[in-house]
Amino acid sequence: MSAHAEVTTPLMQQYRDIKSRHEDAILLFRMGDFYEMFYDDAKTASRVLGLTLTSRNNGGASAVPLAGVPVKAVTEYLRRLVQQGFRVAICEQMEDPKVAKGIVKRAVIETITPGAVFSDDLLEGARHNWICAVRTAGAPRETGSGLSIAARGPGARGTETVFGLAAADLSTGELRLSVASESELDAAIGRLDPREVLVARGASWPPVPLPSLGAQALVTERDGWEFDPAMAQDELTRHFQVKSLEGFGLERGDDPAVGAAGALVRYLLALQPGGVPHLARPVIERRGATMPLDEMTRRNLELVTSLRGGDSEATLLAVVDRTRTPMGGRLLRQWLLAPLVELAPIVARQEGVGALVDDALARDAMREALDDVRDVERLAGKAAAGRANPRELRALGDSLGRLPAVRAALGRLGGAGILHGILTGWQDCADLHADITTTLVDRPPAAIGDEGETIAAHVDAELDALRTLRTGGKDAIAHIQHDERARTGIQSLKVGYNRVFGYYIEITNANKHLVPDDYQRRQTLTGAERYVTPALKDYEERVLSATERIESRERGLFEGLRARAGAAVSRLQQVAGAVAALDVLGSLAEVAVQEGYCRPVVTEEMALRIEAGRHPVVERMMPREQFIPNDVTLDAGARVIILTGPNMAGKSTILRQIGLIVLLAQVGSWVPARSATVGIVDRLFTRVGASDHLARGQSTFMVEMSETSAILHGATARSLVLLDEIGRGTSTYDGV
Repeated sequence: MSAHAEVTTPLMQQYRDIKSRHEDAILLFRMGDFYEMFYDDAKTASRVLGLTLTSRNNGGASAVPLAGVPVKAVTEYLRRLVQQGFRVAICEQMEDPKVAKGIVKRAVIETITPGAVFSDDLLEGARHNWICAVRTAGAPRETGSGLSIAARGPGARGTETVFGLAAADLSTGELRLSVASESELDAAIGRLDPREVLVARGASWPPVPLPSLGAQALVTERDGWEFDPAMAQDELTRHFQVKSLEGFGLERGDDPAVGAAGALVRYLLALQPGGVPHLARPVIERRGATMPLDEMTRRNLELVTSLRGGDSEATLLAVVDRTRTPMGGRLLRQWLLAPLVELAPIVARQEGVGALVDDALARDAMREALDDVRDVERLAGKAAAGRANPRELRALGDSLGRLPAVRAALGRLGGAGILHGILTGWQDCADLHADITTTLVDRPPAAIGDEGETIAAHVDAELDALRTLRTGGKDAIAHIQHDERARTGIQSLKVGYNRVFGYYIEITNANKHLVPDDYQRRQTLTGAERYVTPALKDYEERVLSATERIESRERGLFEGLRARAGAAVSRLQQVAGAVAALDVLGSLAEVAVQEGYCRPVVTEEMALRIEAGRHPVVERMMPREQFIPNDVTLDAGARVIILTGPNMAGKSTILRQIGLIVLLAQVGSWVPARSATVGIVDRLFTRVGASDHLARGQSTFMVEMSETSAILHGATARSLVLLDEIGRGTSTYDGV
């Protein structure tokens, strides 16, 4: 913008001052009913959004490029900008232009990025919107120090670099910390599928390999000092108001994750000047608690995305997702992408599913109650951040009103497995439900000031009086008319109103001699005169200002209610977690009953025995009678199977089927088989089908060799490896 420095009007100087602090974002500058963009921002918006590029002369020697969008329609434009990876800074008017002296005060209230959004229009209900920060262990490159861990697998050599990973979902308030080796980093990031990733800027910091980022993921560079663990300690203890991070379960080796978390929290606070009070205390994810799934395994098994692109129905998630709430949908996705590797939590989930399978009445009652539960997790986050509107806050209250029915169904099930912990920690926030539902009307508007009332009657005496003043005009006018007739003795006196003159007292000419001295003539008619009095003027002023005062009073009462709901964000997040877990367990139980799944025997022994196993996705996509079940047996005595057969015989289907059954078993789900015994595996690798990466200069053969090499370096004695046609060539014998 230096080329336009000649534009020196106060407005443009204010714009330049604000823009200088947000140079990497498109600045939406509020001017009345429009958000305006200037200079390069206007040109970019014109190109990306198809807006008309105009110009205005703000007192300088040349016109300034200009593009604008209406405030009421900004959401759609924001969605399109964010989806294409742009940062957008929202600059609002901080005072009423009617009372402002000079230039209206303006400030950026938030910066929206792909990884930091609140609006439902910019989010997918059934999946998290993660933003991650990744830090290489140790100090910057020039010190020559760092951390490493022993590489895993029979083919691994030496050590691997350690990375700290912090992930947050601004919409839900979740914060997760973990430490991963370089070979595990791909699986850790890919499981989250973040929309934005923070890394340290500068050649002195070792580069972070980010192979699994989607095409729409935004990589944001931040100054290296922000990732310093010591500074991060100060940032995190200050934000969470604790003296030490030890209470979170952090250990000495977690410094890389702490550094990443500090940089992430600092970044979120920069994007949200109003703070992120709903950001929950961090959850520490330890290595070895869940199974890392690399990108090729997630892709080949079609866990959450289909190899056929847009066919979202042809995935494992689509088959087992019978959840009723957005929280449940997000948690189910999380469970599928992070199978457990410890026996006790697997069995605990199985017992919870089993209790719901065995009691159809309780299962149906619980799922019916969950039908009316909205996204409590995100609604709580909005309330804590001061973003929830009246309609959303009422939805939160109504959702809490369904929890007693959920609790009643849970009580019928008893405390089997994972249900015991949910039952023990259960709370329904009945006080907050009562506060919200008694304060707000049943169907409040989306915004205060829109058509319709927000605060219910009899909540606030002042508000009730203002409403009576606004809507009870007939009674008030009749009272004034009665008093004036008694005072003047003019029985034909009338009090009326029109839009031009407002309220008036009409007296016929025959009674003019009885008019009191304090009456002021307002209008002359044929045969009558219209007057006003100081008292009538006062009443008129109170009536005409009642609407504005009602809106102001409603806003104050609503903001107080929202603050009380926001203060309960920790309780609400606990409620959301319990509801999500019940929803997932109910979904898995429903699938088990409807699709004829069995409870697998999960063991720590080296064993895999599947009787009449089926592919859960294939059988869903075709009539069940056409799918031929098959058996598989692997144990310590026979750990390898070489499967042969002609083309289109179903070899790849069986390979994927085995992988999906093992994965479902370790998720805690029941599986599509007559019976199954599954020995816990620590890693699951698949190399199925032909593919290439020509854009990276890799042929099909090269991709196969690279993936096979990754398997050989990462597999252990307890890993399940599924290989399909490795080393194919132009001759049959090349494959052999």
